[in-house]
Amino acid sequence: MTGYETTRDNLASERGRGGRMFATLLFAVITLFLLVALLVGMNAYRSANAMRTEADDMRLGLSLLSNSVRTNDVTDAVGVAEGPEGPALVLTEHLEAGTYETRLYWYEGYVMEEYTRAGSTFTPERAREVVESSRFDFEYRNGLLTIYTDQGSACVALRSVRGGA
Repeated sequence: MTGYETTRDNLASERGRGGRMFATLLFAVITLFLLVALLVGMNAYRSANAMRTEADDMRLGLSLLSNSVRTNDVTDAVGVAEGPEGPALVLTEHLEAGTYETRLYWYEGYVMEEYTRAGSTFTPERAREVVESSRFDFEYRNGLLTIYTDQGSACVALRSVRGGA
């Protein structure tokens, strides 16, 4: 074997090592890029999902309030009373067993729903928390009852004659 052949073999060997090194480096760069893209995608999905969940929770609370009103929408069923911390929306229900009220009011940072016999005192300890809110207000105008909370407003078109709200 001559010196020329040895040099040629060394050059070929170095080219082969350089090619393998380039392929390994290229693979590492592509893998790193895909990992970064995966992490960015996961964070974007997490943010979008958190916003969707928050919006769903807001709609759920307002929907529960609206459905309570719709369920009890009969003549003279909707009224107003003084709740523990402000006005209360009172929905009266006349049954064979007696008269009952569904009361919607604000108490200690929550809109509460209490189902009890008509005329009894307000008992927030027995009520259930419908939605967290720093405000609860409502108004009745031209057959439309509008309920306001931190989550927005919900409008309910009453089919019955205004009873006192």
